Amino acid sequence: MRRKLLAAGVAFTLAAAVYAAELDFSDFDDTQMRSMDDAIKDLDSNVGGREADAALANAAALRDGLAWAGQYFARRTDTPLAAGFVREGQEQVAALIKAVESKDFDAAHGNLRAVVKTCKSCHEAYKPPD
Repeated sequence: MRRKLLAAGVAFTLAAAVYAAELDFSDFDDTQMRSMDDAIKDLDSNVGGREADAALANAAALRDGLAWAGQYFARRTDTPLAAGFVREGQEQVAALIKAVESKDFDAAHGNLRAVVKTCKSCHEAYKPPD
């Protein structure tokens, strides 16, 4: 059973990579996505260091970037999973912000891990190969 699940996961990843290679992302703002990536990396340090103000600033940048991504993917018909990934990311960032505001950095760390996982899932499905 385990081998079948692993094989299915590998097949999905390969299919997603091939599909992503065929999508046209020429109108995509790569700078926005890189800013979001930087914010996630900084958030990891901010949450670990219990730096609430910096964490909130980076979380706001991530929230704004996800709002942009939501608008971008809402206009597309060839990326059906993207809206769900964006919505999931927005929910997780909102939870992260609440956790940081209440100084619950353990919860914030869990929220951050969930954001990273969601971003990775979207990238696996839609990020074109370099």
